[in-house]
Amino acid sequence: MDALTLFDAELNPRAAGSAVGVDTAAAPPRPAAAPWSTTAAQAAAGPRVLAVDGDSVAHRAYHAYANGRGGRYGFLALLAAICDEAGADGLIVGFDCRERSHRRDLEPSYKAQRGDKPDDLVELLDRLPHDLTRLGLCAVVAPGWEADDVVASAAASAEARGWGCAVATSDRDAYALATERTTVLRLRNAAERTEHLTPQRLRRKLGIEPARYVQYAALRGDTSDNLPGVPGIGPRRAAALLEAFDDVEAAGADPIGCRSVLGREAGQALLDDLARGPDSVHRRNVALMNVRRDLDVDLDAAFRRPAPQTVAATLDGWGLGPLAGRLAAAVGARPDAVPLPETPLDG
Repeated sequence: MDALTLFDAELNPRAAGSAVGVDTAAAPPRPAAAPWSTTAAQAAAGPRVLAVDGDSVAHRAYHAYANGRGGRYGFLALLAAICDEAGADGLIVGFDCRERSHRRDLEPSYKAQRGDKPDDLVELLDRLPHDLTRLGLCAVVAPGWEADDVVASAAASAEARGWGCAVATSDRDAYALATERTTVLRLRNAAERTEHLTPQRLRRKLGIEPARYVQYAALRGDTSDNLPGVPGIGPRRAAALLEAFDDVEAAGADPIGCRSVLGREAGQALLDDLARGPDSVHRRNVALMNVRRDLDVDLDAAFRRPAPQTVAATLDGWGLGPLAGRLAAAVGARPDAVPLPETPLDG
């Protein structure tokens, strides 16, 4: 059963009275290979880290439930389901910094169309990092940066150690993170299965490699972030251009070839845009869409799992008893956990 179906069908607080209890003293055995470990590099990577975009999950939980308390319950329920699906050994949850945004400093219109969040959603987003810390889990807020940057840095840190990683988010920008060691678990609507995106699957889906996704998205634009693309260039033309050229700058250096691939009008629109230098729409989008991969993330903290009894007792204290056993089994310490190597596997 996929994570979102489990979230809606079994963990709705309106049906909490019928929830089935879980033995908090023992979790079910972890699969020999996590469902997302689809490449040889991932299967042999040793410890596996799950990096979750906390804001993405929180927004989904909030809109699925009626109020702030329901959103808290829903977040933890969905987190438990994602952990089950990933089958990872370590867990790190990143959140947006709410005090400031380096991207907003660079471009004031970034996400400006979204308007103010409801007060109870703001309260939920403020509360969740503290809730996870109280549960003994690893929650990270990087000053000035977003959850995207935290999970990307966690994935880069895991890869640097030779480990596997899964990134759980509903944000398409995470497509750029897919590698032979990192799989993107893209959360979608409850009626759809979670996408497990590897480099090979992204190539089949969009016709591009993950390393080119930011350039592709910068050409196409992203309305959710209030970032229009280059006029006349949609997904099909963007993929065709990056199939024909190493990058967009190389296309700009070949006007005849650029117009040949994109068509006369769209090709000229891109050439005109690139001629604007630092004011180029495409270059601005690339700067905003590129995520940080070098934030200081304490990856070891992702493997410090709390005792299941501690998780259960904390949730009981919050009035979330029906979820206590379920979450404890998903995130609590496990007897079959993979021990951390003393030195990086690639060292």
